[in-house]
Amino acid sequence: MKKSLYLTSALVAASILALGATPSMAKGKKMKMKVSGSYEALVGYAKSASGWNKTGTGTARTSHNEIDVKTDSEIHVSGSTKTDSGLAVAVKIELETDQTGGGIDHSYVTVGGGFGSIALGSTAAAAAIMAVQAPNTGALGIAGGDTNGWIPMPTGHATGVNQGMGYGGHDGAKVRWTSKAFSGFSVGGSYTPSWTNSNDMPANGGNLGSEKSTVDMGIKYSGKMGKNAVKASATYWSADAGVNSLDAYHIGVSTTMGSITIGASMDEISSDGDGANGAPVSGTATSLDAEGVNVGASWAQGGTTLSLNYYNKQMELATGTLGEDSMTKWTLGAKYAMGPGVDFVGTVQNAKWSDETGTATLNNKGTIIVGGISVGF
Repeated sequence: MKKSLYLTSALVAASILALGATPSMAKGKKMKMKVSGSYEALVGYAKSASGWNKTGTGTARTSHNEIDVKTDSEIHVSGSTKTDSGLAVAVKIELETDQTGGGIDHSYVTVGGGFGSIALGSTAAAAAIMAVQAPNTGALGIAGGDTNGWIPMPTGHATGVNQGMGYGGHDGAKVRWTSKAFSGFSVGGSYTPSWTNSNDMPANGGNLGSEKSTVDMGIKYSGKMGKNAVKASATYWSADAGVNSLDAYHIGVSTTMGSITIGASMDEISSDGDGANGAPVSGTATSLDAEGVNVGASWAQGGTTLSLNYYNKQMELATGTLGEDSMTKWTLGAKYAMGPGVDFVGTVQNAKWSDETGTATLNNKGTIIVGGISVGF
């Protein structure tokens, strides 16, 4: 056996010396790109509080339709290759293809090896991709624009500046590093010079600073305890933005026991900037101080997944006023696999915005019933 292997190796070596290296050996092939993406179409019913719709009079009065159709679609162009030294290089470009807001979403390159993976470009921060969240499925996410598109968030409500669990999810151009997993643990961090899509140097200092630079880091564990899968994470952000500078952290944990997954997370944001007079911003009307909590459970069997999720965010706005602006959501979601890459998705969600001052125009609540088709390709 060994003699045969030696003979074969010798013949291959002799052939290369005699005939020269093949074109693929002499020069690596260029990266080949592929196209993938997703398309989601939803139709739903949403009714806001009648008192909120009627707070204005005459020409200032606003009312909203109760039925709407929404779409969310993306086309991804991606590819990967390996260098002569063994580094894995990949490129991904995500195109937003809806009529309501097209453009480039993520656009970045990654270089991977024994050191982990380095990403350069517009993509999510390490703290965002490593954060463990409570489970949720269906047509709507827990925070952000998914809800606001159906139940309008009152203008001026404090929680509008931070509606997610965590702070570092911005997709601005950055450098990000994540390690390989070791005994279930992985670490990572990233630096985002600016949240503005511009090649100008960021203006993120002083009283007139208008941009944010962010440093974030995180640690995550994924493993098993007995027969149960367990995930846990702790992440931290620090934003340098002059008056709007802040520190934030997020912790999350989830466990899967057979077909049931239970998870919870919390975050806290603290203003760290100083005003024009040098006084701390924290505790004032312009403070970004906030606290959030998210708890959820899901059940999956075959092609069906159901989830129940609770989300609450609180944020102080008016100086000297007791209480805080708050946003509370209860969400029941469902997903059913209709075929390869085709899912039915549905959500029933109740959302409520409460203003600490009691101002009628800053309070709204409502219920959303929405369903549709999600296609991946």
